[in-house]
Amino acid sequence: MKKKLQIPKGFKPYKTIEGKFAAHIGPYFLKKKFPNTIFGAYVENYQSNLNEVAHGGFLMAYADSVGGFFAYNTVKKGIVTINLNSQFIRPAPVGSWLEATGEVKKYGKRLVFVNIDMYIKKQLVFSSTGTWQIINIDKQRI
Repeated sequence: MKKKLQIPKGFKPYKTIEGKFAAHIGPYFLKKKFPNTIFGAYVENYQSNLNEVAHGGFLMAYADSVGGFFAYNTVKKGIVTINLNSQFIRPAPVGSWLEATGEVKKYGKRLVFVNIDMYIKKQLVFSSTGTWQIINIDKQRI
C-alpha cells in the first residue's frame, strides 16, 4: 500500500488543465500569492531515474511549469517557452519535498525572462533560466 505523503502547511493543490502535460508530471502545490508564489512537489518514484533521484527531465519540466506560471502572471497573455537553461546542482532523492521559486528578471512586448530555483530544506539543488515568448493564440494548425 502506498504511503500518503503529508503536504506542508500552507500549500494548496495547483490546478492544471486536466489532460495536458503538466497534469501528468505533478502534482504540484502552491503557497503564497503571485509574485511571491512558492511551488512544491514531492519527488515520487515515477519521476525518478535508476539512481532513485529526480529524473533530469522531470526537474526541467517542473522548471518549465514554474517559469511559465511566472511569465504568464506577469503579462497575462499567451506564452510559449523558447529557451530553458538548466543546472543540476545536487540530487533530489525520491521522497524529497522540492520547493521552487521564480523571479521575472525582465520583460517587454515580446519576451519574458525568468529565473527558477529549486530547494530541498533550503539547500539549492537545481537552477534554471528561461525565456518565454508572448504569442497571439489563434488556434490555427500548421
